[in-house]
Amino acid sequence: MKRYLHIYSLTVADIDASRRMTAGAVLCYFQDTIGRFLSEAHVSAFDLLEEGRTWMILEFHGSLSGEMPAWPGIVQVEVFLSEITSLKAYVDYIFRDVRGNIVTRGTSVWVMINLKTRRPVPCGEVQRFTQQYDPRNHVPHLRYHFPDDRQSAGAVAMGHRVTRLETDFNGHMSNRDFVRLALSTIDPAAIEGRTIREIHVRFHQECLAGETLDCVCAAGKDGRITIRIAKPDGTAACLVSTVWI
Repeated sequence: MKRYLHIYSLTVADIDASRRMTAGAVLCYFQDTIGRFLSEAHVSAFDLLEEGRTWMILEFHGSLSGEMPAWPGIVQVEVFLSEITSLKAYVDYIFRDVRGNIVTRGTSVWVMINLKTRRPVPCGEVQRFTQQYDPRNHVPHLRYHFPDDRQSAGAVAMGHRVTRLETDFNGHMSNRDFVRLALSTIDPAAIEGRTIREIHVRFHQECLAGETLDCVCAAGKDGRITIRIAKPDGTAACLVSTVWI
């Protein structure tokens, strides 16, 4: 079936005040699981470096249940390739609690890029990667439309300087820390008594240690809160759209 399953023991670093797994931890465990899956097929980011290629995530989407796994406890993470186009690979994921109940699920969009040109290359160029796709796992994916947060009034801005500890092995700010930064920008009073039920992330640009980022948080209708993380020139580095119920 070309699906990969890994079980994690929750740590105190990945829970909130109610001892439940956070939305930031979902992205963290997902990326670790997909890394393990691709590593077994010798197509992880580390494997591709030797060939002058690497992976870049473009989008991450998730729907979360109202009751996430609690600490101490476990979470079971399943990942699989759900669609491959000429340039994009879609990796879906399912999180289950200790009883097997689905607590969160979603998809992500990836491209393989040439390290010299920084341009996407067809996934089909690496056959051992396309061999990990099972047509029985196919899921059609609709394009998610992010709200235009730049037109929102009453936005609250916060500055952040990227630290070395927030960068990955490639020297760029990690995807996990983009999401953690975005969620920390939200005013606690705006989400008091609510839980996050959706998260949608679009990664626009790479950021390096020492760069200063501007975070703008805008509240919309139906519990939607959007955070725009931008470089000093105003161009977006990351956009995070959330729904709280």
